[in-house]
Amino acid sequence: MEFFKAFGVILAMAVAMGVTILIMVKGDGLLSTVPFFAYLVGFTYIFVKYGCLVEEEH
Repeated sequence: MEFFKAFGVILAMAVAMGVTILIMVKGDGLLSTVPFFAYLVGFTYIFVKYGCLVEEEH
């Protein structure tokens, strides 16, 4: 079950990254980079909370 959860999160993040890149390419000016930085902040939060930094059970 953990594999499917991780796969779903990675797939959703890949789609979100694609959308932010499309917004940056189609948009003009500094405002088009806002979704990209929002994605990076969200990715960092998700990675820290649920990613590799999990506590080991003893």
